[in-house]
Amino acid sequence: MGTKKVAIACQGGGTHAAFTWGVLTTILEAKKRWDARPEDGDTFDIVAISGTSAGALCALATWYGLAPNTADSSHGTIDKAIERLNFLWTNFAATTPVETAHNQIVGTLLEWKSKGMPFPGSNPYGVTGDLGLAGLSMLGARRQYLEFPALLEALCPNFATIDWPGLAKARRRVMVGAIEVLSGNFEVFDSDKTLEQLGLLADERTAAQYENIRWRMRRAISLEGVAASGTLPGILPAQEIRDMVFPTPEEGRTVTRSGYYWDGLYSQNPPVRDLLDVGAGQEKPDEIWVVRINPQEFNPTWASIGLDDIRDRENDLAGNLSLNQELEHILTVNKWIEAYGNSHPPLNDRKVIQVRTIKMTRETAWGLRHTSKFDRSPGHLARLRDEGQMVASQWLADWRTLGKAFASYPDDARYPETA
Repeated sequence: MGTKKVAIACQGGGTHAAFTWGVLTTILEAKKRWDARPEDGDTFDIVAISGTSAGALCALATWYGLAPNTADSSHGTIDKAIERLNFLWTNFAATTPVETAHNQIVGTLLEWKSKGMPFPGSNPYGVTGDLGLAGLSMLGARRQYLEFPALLEALCPNFATIDWPGLAKARRRVMVGAIEVLSGNFEVFDSDKTLEQLGLLADERTAAQYENIRWRMRRAISLEGVAASGTLPGILPAQEIRDMVFPTPEEGRTVTRSGYYWDGLYSQNPPVRDLLDVGAGQEKPDEIWVVRINPQEFNPTWASIGLDDIRDRENDLAGNLSLNQELEHILTVNKWIEAYGNSHPPLNDRKVIQVRTIKMTRETAWGLRHTSKFDRSPGHLARLRDEGQMVASQWLADWRTLGKAFASYPDDARYPETA
């Protein structure tokens, strides 16, 4: 029986990522059961997890629970990771009376707007937004409902005491994606970068990012970086992170300024290629499991398609664009290795990596709308969580039973043809 090294990539998609909540808790529960009885079949080790937007929140909660912590001995366990995922979505939900009312009003307005009713636009940089948040707070809305930073602080109260030497030994990585607005850089906030800065992990990259690489940057993992990954431009002001270093066109010269970040949807949804940017071939994951929120396929009734349906599909396509490009790169390298082997450069530090998709049922994926990505009602979140648990349970059973015959990307991103 073998143990596969698995990296999990969690796509963003607003509250539809509650599906990922269910998927991840089921994966973690299965790992705990399977590790207790290795004689029953293949198992897996989670070596990395990445995410964007709400997928970044799921990735952080999972990693934070699995990471050892000097202030809390319950960390570094599967049970803690599950507890943090449950905490995240329970606290993100609208639970107080004012939050419930606010969620219902927002949902109604979004539905009206999607059907073409004109509404004045809101400016996240205007004073009215701050006044509205202050009013909701005075009426009883919790800070973790209103603000990403407050939610993340509650989710990771002992972030400052993560046991980085212990994490370096465990070799468990988290990455979240965001885009820096002023430069247009695709940026990832990466726990491996933190380990490198602490001298606990060697940086084996041949090119220094401040000298030769532009438009793609790696930063140390931080709660600010995770908040940046979920900063929707039309709703929240750009996440400011102070004292960030950027390269300039002049060789060897950098500039330090505040970085301003928007949602990772505009860069990588989620980061995938960076999951492979580690050491020699044997250190890379054997498989990448993509938890897909935005359906690849679309099946409209053209005679009745409306503006809201068009906007829904635009959102799906935007969320899948970078993901599919990065997955295609992996498939291309796989083909090169199968054709030419990996004994010589430039393939000598590569290996064949299986990519697999975990997705919603067709009925659920095609029944959801862009507007429901903002629905924070507990019932909505619970239904998607339950579907994630159901899908992941069957998916894992098939993965273990079928082995190499189990479906992989791109075929498994599709839905079966209907009669």
